Amino acid sequence: MSEERSQPIGVGQPESQREAPPVPQVAPALPWCRQHWLLLGAILLLGVFMRGCLLGFPPNKFFDEIYYVDAANDYLKGIADANSVHPPLAKIQLAAAMLLFDVAKLNGLINLEDTVGWRLAPALAGVGTVGLTAWLAFVVLRRPRPALLAAALVAVEHLSVAESRICTLDSIQTFWIMLGICCAAERIWRSDNDKWLWFSALALGVATGCKWNGLFAAAGVVLALWTLRVGELPKSHPLKVLLLYALVIPGIYALAYIPYARTLPPAKQTVSQVFSDVKAQHIRMWKFRKDPKQFKHQYLSSMYQWPFVFRPIWFHFRSEANHTCTGIVAFGMVPFYWLSVYLLLECLAGAWTREYWDPVGQFLFITYGSQYFLWVSSWTGFFYYMLPLVPIMAVVVARQLDNWLRYRQFRKYAVGFLIMLAVMTLLYFPFMCGLNVPYKYFQTLFFVPSWV
Repeated sequence: MSEERSQPIGVGQPESQREAPPVPQVAPALPWCRQHWLLLGAILLLGVFMRGCLLGFPPNKFFDEIYYVDAANDYLKGIADANSVHPPLAKIQLAAAMLLFDVAKLNGLINLEDTVGWRLAPALAGVGTVGLTAWLAFVVLRRPRPALLAAALVAVEHLSVAESRICTLDSIQTFWIMLGICCAAERIWRSDNDKWLWFSALALGVATGCKWNGLFAAAGVVLALWTLRVGELPKSHPLKVLLLYALVIPGIYALAYIPYARTLPPAKQTVSQVFSDVKAQHIRMWKFRKDPKQFKHQYLSSMYQWPFVFRPIWFHFRSEANHTCTGIVAFGMVPFYWLSVYLLLECLAGAWTREYWDPVGQFLFITYGSQYFLWVSSWTGFFYYMLPLVPIMAVVVARQLDNWLRYRQFRKYAVGFLIMLAVMTLLYFPFMCGLNVPYKYFQTLFFVPSWV
């Protein structure tokens, strides 16, 4: 390497002579063939199996289902939602899925436990997230193989599976967050049509109407749209991007309260009364987040512990008299999480350097970092706050696995890693769906004190 190329760009040059870093060119996308589509279909079926197997167990409400099943039933009954912890949109989607399930059951189309109806919406959202992960990976990486690898990782990832099998809001919100990120990626990498920004803003508006942390994802998307320019595609004007998201997201959020307003007593359905009631609910939501009593839960952990799977959450656990047990835990495949941390730090290191500008790494780190680091406002929380980050982590890891598979000398690392994850999936599968296992089996797998 010549001496001139060994120095950073711009060093020793007058400011006026320094060149801006080149705009990265997008490599042509490799087409999907029939084999790729068949593999994607198989991965989606795997996701359906992981989330649908024994979906009705346990046959009663567990963990936070005691809140959200009742909240969804309130909407079906046309009475006010008593749950004031989160906005109504995810609970409305739970209610819609429960209604469809009940109609199908009444017409003799299905004969399943009511608990399946409770958990139907999160399960479908979890399977949908598998497909969205494949979409995102293909858009930014331009190759079918890493897209399939990323989808497969999400299909079996422990936290993603466990959260898709319980009637809570997180799996539904993750679907909408991923849809918003995918649409933004389409605008950055493949299309100059701003319709993708509208789709992205609408999806992130729905995500925010599910839980407030949807704003974290929206902040990351806006930052990525501001900073990234890839190939020959023109950038949207920053002010235009900001105004679009600033208007659409609150608009969707406000519309989410129309079904809520219709559940109020007739005397309270005036504009002023609805506004007053919604305002009071938001005050309660804000006070809840500042209430120190909620931060005394046994499964609380600090945000710096989440990427390392320090403190998983046991949704359900029961010891049997015959030295067996059943359990459902929001856990994480430790090698997958640890490798993703290293790779994301690598993305951070290479994202903004002038000699090696990695727009893919920059995009992935921004969309991950906005949803992770903005939790510093709470600092303390629960491991399942990592759920919306799992698809981003899967794309990051799939990118590395694909790089390893390209070269014979590194192929063994990819194969070994995938075999390790497959073995862990088989070993820990009973604790995703609540299969009865010997108590010693549980003790063997969860050998770290903070895991129990």
